[in-house]
Amino acid sequence: MTSPPINEKEFASFIRQHSRIINKVSYFYATPKLPFDDLRQEIYINLWLGLKNFRGDSKVSTWVYRVAVNSALMALRSTGRKVETVDMDLASLEMSTELDDAQRENLQALHSLINRLEEIEKAIILLWLDEFQYEEIAETLGMKRNTVATKIHRIKEKLSKTI
Repeated sequence: MTSPPINEKEFASFIRQHSRIINKVSYFYATPKLPFDDLRQEIYINLWLGLKNFRGDSKVSTWVYRVAVNSALMALRSTGRKVETVDMDLASLEMSTELDDAQRENLQALHSLINRLEEIEKAIILLWLDEFQYEEIAETLGMKRNTVATKIHRIKEKLSKTI
């Protein structure tokens, strides 16, 4: 597989193609001290800087997830605070489909539940909800497959207890 494009025009297209991943990670990791737009910008910068080093050992979407999650975790650590829940207007996510009130309510409830998780748990469950296989999650987050399976089981238990 060849390396993704790195000129500005192609990068803009690359960002549009992977905006769903970038927006989702930004949305779920945003805090009052690290707003959605700032976090998304940080991810863009890290993707731009990292593209020249992408070797194609994994799918591009897996690499984008890895960069996005790592960018979010590093940005949160640099703020010196634990992850906080933040209410956010879902309209700012530039979603391609309109949400009805029930879908919006369900998404907000899911956001609230996921924001109660630890940083790495949040990354794991977001990938799992996007239907990544355990092996892909392990590769994206630099874990072993069995560790991912165990953590997903524990996360499900944790979430079911909070419902």
